[in-house]
Amino acid sequence: MSSNYNLGNLAFAKLNMSSAKIAGGTLGVTVGTSSAQCLAQLQNTAEVSFTNPGTNTVYVCQAYDLNGNALVAGANPGSFPILPGATLVFTGNGAAGAWNAASPAGSNPLTIALSQTI
Repeated sequence: MSSNYNLGNLAFAKLNMSSAKIAGGTLGVTVGTSSAQCLAQLQNTAEVSFTNPGTNTVYVCQAYDLNGNALVAGANPGSFPILPGATLVFTGNGAAGAWNAASPAGSNPLTIALSQTI
C-alpha cells in the first residue's frame, strides 16, 4: 500500500495557523497603499501575530526603530513582508509597540492576533 503525503505542505499549513492566547484578542483591518498604523501601542502585549488572508503582499513594521526614528511600512528597511496566506509572529518587548502596515496593491485584509501571555 502506497501513501502520497506531502509532509512539506502539512508543516507549512501548521505554520499558518494563528490563534490568540489567554488575555488576547483579534483585529481585522484593511491595508491600503500608504503606510498607516494598524495597531496602537498596547502595554503588556507579549506576542503579536500578523496573518495575510489576502492575495497581495502586506508589509508590516514597528512605528519606530530602536533609535526612535519613524518607520514606513513597504519595501523599505525595517519592514517585514507577509506573503498571501502567511503568518508572521513577533514575541517579546517589541511586540507591545505600535505597528504600521501597507500593501503595494492596496485594499488587502490583515488579521492581527494579540496575546498578553506567551
